[in-house]
Amino acid sequence: MHTNPVYTQFDIENHRQSKWWHHRWVKILGIVFIVLTIVAVTLSLLLKFVILAPTKPENIITSTSSSRVTTIIITTATVASTTTESTTTDTLPLTSTSTTTESTTITSTITSTTVTSTTVTNTPQSRWLNTSNMNDGRHKHTASLLKNGKVLVAGGNGEHVLNSTELYDPSTEMWTITDSMNNSRYAHTASVLADGKVLVTGGYDGNAYLNTAELYDPLTETWTVTSSMHDARSFHAANVLTDGKVLVTGGYSGKTILDSTALYNLSTGTWTVTGSMKQARDGHTASLLADGKVLVIGGFGNGNPLNTAELYDPSTETWSTRSNMHYERQYHTASVLTNGKVLVTGGYHRSATENSAELYDPSTGRWTIIDSMNDARHNHQASLLTYGKVLITGGYGAHILNSTELYDLATGIWTNGGNMNNARDYHTATILTNGKVLVTGGDRGSTSLNSTELYDPSTVLV
Repeated sequence: MHTNPVYTQFDIENHRQSKWWHHRWVKILGIVFIVLTIVAVTLSLLLKFVILAPTKPENIITSTSSSRVTTIIITTATVASTTTESTTTDTLPLTSTSTTTESTTITSTITSTTVTSTTVTNTPQSRWLNTSNMNDGRHKHTASLLKNGKVLVAGGNGEHVLNSTELYDPSTEMWTITDSMNNSRYAHTASVLADGKVLVTGGYDGNAYLNTAELYDPLTETWTVTSSMHDARSFHAANVLTDGKVLVTGGYSGKTILDSTALYNLSTGTWTVTGSMKQARDGHTASLLADGKVLVIGGFGNGNPLNTAELYDPSTETWSTRSNMHYERQYHTASVLTNGKVLVTGGYHRSATENSAELYDPSTGRWTIIDSMNDARHNHQASLLTYGKVLITGGYGAHILNSTELYDLATGIWTNGGNMNNARDYHTATILTNGKVLVTGGDRGSTSLNSTELYDPSTVLV
């Protein structure tokens, strides 16, 4: 029975057409799903490896040696190898070169330079540091740098006039007692001779002014008496000449101020009288110049402080007058500078203490006034430092001083050298082989000091 065949055929065709469109939509949806999947994967990779990639850390190394550092970082999808090589002498940033290979087919090479800044904080340290105390408090003593680097301190005035001596060892910063001198004495001189021995001359023992002299031998650490000078003298000066002899000038004999001078010959152990100075004086200075002559300056004579200067020539053993300083002064200092000129500072001038300073030029024989010190002072010390500046320490001005100052030859300017831990005058200042300055003892009014301290030019001034 055939009923409505057309409708049946239509239905069939209609069903086929519907089935075709169904398959087509499935394909379309499948393609869309694949596209969306690809987009999602791409976005995920971008997020992971580009947008949200971790920042490379900065590398700072503080080192004083060369080093090679290799760091390997492994993740699920990435293998990165970073090799850094640096040579530093301080805190410096590192420069890194890294190669990264991803799990995709894309390979990239990234070179980056990291710049960092480092703040270095220096802890300020005083230029003046206490070191161990001497066994005896003393002032108007001597301190001599021995050839073994130790410092010999001899005599001085303390609770009584001293014959004790002691040695300072810079390597341990300790004092040890050594053999005592044959005579107690202060206001004497001490000279380091060519053979390393120390010649001590004159001074005052509390009862009499001395003409005695003795030698200290660092090898045996003993004192032996040598021949006496022709004149007793204190507050005199002594210089080791280029031929090894010792020239002693002026001083006070207990009766009169002296113009006499004498030469000590180490090889014979004897004294000979040499030419007298033009002016009797004590409390003066005597400086060995580059040409081997000796310049004597100032001091006290004729009842007043002196501004006169004179020159000793060892080749003729005679004295010649030089031009006068601008100021009278006694108990001043005189330092031969690296350019051969002589720097004179401070001193006592009649009823006042000087802060003035002047330079003597041996090539012209003339004096030039320079900038004054910040503090007037006498009975102070001057030390020519290893880098050419002059360190002035302590002394007496309006009172006993703990102030110090530095003279810069290059600029002609005075600057603050920092305060010592103790005010002191009639002390000593010795330049050690390490460039530091050892200050010992001194007077602090009613007390003779046993304290000592070190000046270190390399430390920061506070």
